[in-house]
Amino acid sequence: MSRLNSITRTTAGLLAGLLAACNPSPNDNAAEATAGAVATVAQPAVARPNLLLIVADDLGYGDLGIFGSEIPTPNIDELARGGMLLTNFHSAMTCSPTRSMLLSGTDSHLAGLGVMGPPTNPVQQGQPGYEGFLNFRVASMADLLKDAGYHTYMTGKWHLGSTVETGPRARGFEQSFVSMDGASHLGGLSWNGPGLAPYRDGDQMVTVSEDFYTTRFYTERMLDYIESNRGDGKPFFAYLAYTAPHWPLQAPRDSIAKFSGWYDDGYEALYQRRLARMKELGYVPADSSGIPPVEDQPTWESLNADEQRAEARKMEIYAAMVSDLDHYVGEVIAYLKSVGEFDNTFIMFMSDNGAEAVRRDLAAPLNDWVATCCDNAYENLGNGDSYIMYGPNWARASIVAFRRAKGTGFEGGIHVPAFARYPGMVPAGIRSDQFSTVMDVLPTLLSLAGTEHPGTSYRGQSVLPVKGSSMLPMLRDPAVAVHGDDTYTGWELYGHRGVRHGDWKLVWDGAQGKNATWLLFNLADDPQEQHDLASAEPARLQEMIGYWDRYHEENGLRP
Repeated sequence: MSRLNSITRTTAGLLAGLLAACNPSPNDNAAEATAGAVATVAQPAVARPNLLLIVADDLGYGDLGIFGSEIPTPNIDELARGGMLLTNFHSAMTCSPTRSMLLSGTDSHLAGLGVMGPPTNPVQQGQPGYEGFLNFRVASMADLLKDAGYHTYMTGKWHLGSTVETGPRARGFEQSFVSMDGASHLGGLSWNGPGLAPYRDGDQMVTVSEDFYTTRFYTERMLDYIESNRGDGKPFFAYLAYTAPHWPLQAPRDSIAKFSGWYDDGYEALYQRRLARMKELGYVPADSSGIPPVEDQPTWESLNADEQRAEARKMEIYAAMVSDLDHYVGEVIAYLKSVGEFDNTFIMFMSDNGAEAVRRDLAAPLNDWVATCCDNAYENLGNGDSYIMYGPNWARASIVAFRRAKGTGFEGGIHVPAFARYPGMVPAGIRSDQFSTVMDVLPTLLSLAGTEHPGTSYRGQSVLPVKGSSMLPMLRDPAVAVHGDDTYTGWELYGHRGVRHGDWKLVWDGAQGKNATWLLFNLADDPQEQHDLASAEPARLQEMIGYWDRYHEENGLRP
């Protein structure tokens, strides 16, 4: 095992301009309306652009300024305003299924992540689609782009296989530095149990130094990769898979200090502020009363002063993580501008799922480890040896617009913030409400690269075709649908289920256990999934159950 020290590559000149842009103030108005803006189109784009895919981890729909948050995210907002907001973009329910769909263009149950990691259920063990890694029945996005003449780089969260043979280098990334499944953000503590977090630098397992900060390091290493081959005439594909703002909540002290006092009035007040702003921006119906408070959770007023102070600090740390994410995205922008590649780079930003509502740090077996590994005294919260999550009440305020959160088939778990920017092709300052999913990213990037998916055979062996469709027609004209009227999309994970056809959505709430039933929603009238129409629309209910049955069989589900 080698010791890996954090590196600094950004020049003082770049940093000077960026630091000013990332100084939050409680009075900043970080969001501007984009609905109804006039499209602006630059000169025609250069053929074969660079491709930059930025994925945030557990970022809620309402956490960015452009989507109505009070957290200043000026750099990400600038990118979004320079392109098209994708306000109806969907992921899988959790991280590794989403990442498998992203890199394969097909359903996670076909790509190897039918559950997260190796299955423990005997029904699933040894079955195709449940390998616990990105399987070789699918062609990888990085392999295909490398074949098309692209440099391929990755930094951040892999979570698609723990061995060299199933790691990023084996799936087409020339250079990579990855967290194998996830990690604490400061130092090298594991995020899911005793020991140090597993990192892989290329094919070599490494540890990290105490001054390591994930968001900073992933950015700096990615810019080093791009710089290392700049000028050789080949475009690059850069997959920047941040782990922020995934739990545990950790950030540098100066980042947290910027948000001191911002959330002292609590999660209910924050929810109402964000809801009002999202109504102004047109993301939530003007007559919406919002999502009801989470059941069996304490009101802010019922907490004592010490409890309120600790809860407010959790959200301060979370806001610092989102703000730092924006800061380092700003460094990427500044670098691309400095080398003249900003406008020749197609940039897509997305979250891998909705905000995390579950307090896993309070449940066995993680709680026993947290009690021994970490110091969660108020003064230490946010440091590298603390371990906290912010829970369902703050998660409701992170998502704002939708029901439930990560890990469910409700919109709060799978309807995520996303946008794309590419001058000359993607009109600036507008949004598209057309339905799209993470499976559509691969065919989109292949089209931009001037190549195609191989279909059913790749490198001498059978592979699965993609289920996604290119978003390029929609990215040129936001009124153009990505999918035809006959398309349906399904989701399933750990007993949670959902299927969508057109504006109709069917959801099975696995949290209800034996009491679970199908819930039916018309998202055109009820985007917040508040009115179950299963009893009122029996024919539609049976039609949607039929789509679920098709999804179950076509994707080899073994729930």
